[in-house]
Amino acid sequence: MRLKAQNYTLLRQGEDDPLPRPAERRRWNQRPIWQWIVPGLLALTVVLALIITRATRGEKDSNWDHNSNLPACPQYPALKALSSDREKLEDEVKHTINSDEFFEKSLKNMQGAVQIPTESFDDMGKVGNDTRWDIFKDFHKYLEKTFPLVYSKLEFTPINTYGILLEWKGKDSSLKPYLFMGHQDVVPVPKVTESRWKYPPYSAHYDGRFIWGRGATDCKNVLIGVLEAFETLLEKDFTPERTILAGFGFDEEISGYQGAQYIAQHLEETRGKDSIDLIIDEGGLGVKDMNGAIFALPGLGEKGYFDARITVETAGGHSSVPPDHTGIGILSQIVSAIEAAPYEPELTPVNPYYTTLQCSAEHSPKLDSWLRKTIQKALSSKKAAKEVADYLASKDIFQRYLMQTSQATDLVSGGVKINALPEKVYAVVNHRIAVESRVKDVQANLKSVIESKILTKFPMSLNAFGDVIGNTSTSAVGQIILEEFDEQPLEPSPVSPFDTDAYKIFTGTIKQVMGEDVIVAPSLMTGNTDTKFYWNLSKNIYRFAPVREGGRENAHTVDERIGMKEHIEGVRFYAQMIMNGERS
Repeated sequence: MRLKAQNYTLLRQGEDDPLPRPAERRRWNQRPIWQWIVPGLLALTVVLALIITRATRGEKDSNWDHNSNLPACPQYPALKALSSDREKLEDEVKHTINSDEFFEKSLKNMQGAVQIPTESFDDMGKVGNDTRWDIFKDFHKYLEKTFPLVYSKLEFTPINTYGILLEWKGKDSSLKPYLFMGHQDVVPVPKVTESRWKYPPYSAHYDGRFIWGRGATDCKNVLIGVLEAFETLLEKDFTPERTILAGFGFDEEISGYQGAQYIAQHLEETRGKDSIDLIIDEGGLGVKDMNGAIFALPGLGEKGYFDARITVETAGGHSSVPPDHTGIGILSQIVSAIEAAPYEPELTPVNPYYTTLQCSAEHSPKLDSWLRKTIQKALSSKKAAKEVADYLASKDIFQRYLMQTSQATDLVSGGVKINALPEKVYAVVNHRIAVESRVKDVQANLKSVIESKILTKFPMSLNAFGDVIGNTSTSAVGQIILEEFDEQPLEPSPVSPFDTDAYKIFTGTIKQVMGEDVIVAPSLMTGNTDTKFYWNLSKNIYRFAPVREGGRENAHTVDERIGMKEHIEGVRFYAQMIMNGERS
């Protein structure tokens, strides 16, 4: 009774007698049912609204808190000279690089570099044991001849024979160095494709607009551009405020284990971890129009990498009395099951592409209005972010794989004779791992697909990265083995920050050279660069080739080419970055 009295007091505040009289109790109990239901429904609505709000906004999620204190699309101003003397120097350098004389010299520099076929092959042996590396001797001689001041005035350290490390000592040793990266090697040109080239792949033909040839855009333009910037500033008797480094590997196209890996180890051993303020390497999406605005799109992160070999071992036998499902047949079903279960696109603030889209929503005048509003809603709504991801993934495969893990079966092997059932067959599935995921997630997914779709159909065992499950008895049809392939697994890279002084100098230089109207938007790389070995050396790693849309074409394929106008602008960018290194 006391409990009822207290509750009723809350309902009848302000009355002298808190307890209802008998007649009042009867009237209360006899109220219509709707007077009970309506308050209950209102209370339920409030509770549900709180639950939904918590699910969509208040829920703790490390992927959603990334860079949450920054604006949706942070922009920093174009840099300007800090003094009249510096302004004079910058004007001189700009005039020199934009001159006809420099253009002709740069054209010859690029042509000579492209004409040396520094190809790297997947089956290359170690340096010193494989004569195919010898072509790099010719390339080094060419660089020394072409850039005499660089090789006479800077400290050159050969790393593992053909790796190039250049050090340009600065005035202030307290400032961490900048490091410019690139690679000397190019992907091979298959003989069967040579006839399809408009101009021979190592002719470095100049048609008045483009230099045609393998490596013109990936990435001898970067390597030559950096060295041209060095040489030009040395001609002006310039000494940088901070030390400037250049590191050029020679096997990036085959993962960099003999080149960039050795350079990074040398730098870490001699300078220590976190010893470099800023690293700029090839990559990114360059400078392009996005729905009516010009964007520079440096890569602030890279997806991970994992190759999984799937082996099916069966008893084999004569093809005249085959089982209903051969090893090849079972393997084909595994591949089919994997392809039938693709990863879902996901868009979170951890992914730099999320910021790319926020920048587009803020600055692209021609962006579809529904898409603009939904991207902006994604700042606080996971549901909206998923809508954006699904919409973009359905429209464009390239955008799709900026937001999800890819899986591609690239190698298949099995069978040596037409009348013999192979005892062992395998396929290799390549994965490029989304930034929100990890190698272990891909491994778990492969295991789950095979366990649920294959082991339920075939009495086999599964050895999934050392974990054995399924039918291991003598009645088993055979076994399936999941294991790593040749390439060492690589987790998604750390995402470089876009609020540091280094980033502000980097993006301010882009605008200083390429135009104050350029929007710099962090983006993501689906492939991997040599920077994967440099994570310990700097948190500020930016993958960016300063080339405008239409200025480079067909990297890794027929008719690769680079526009000379765009190359010259890239030289200006590298020179200006060096001069801006006095800022901290």
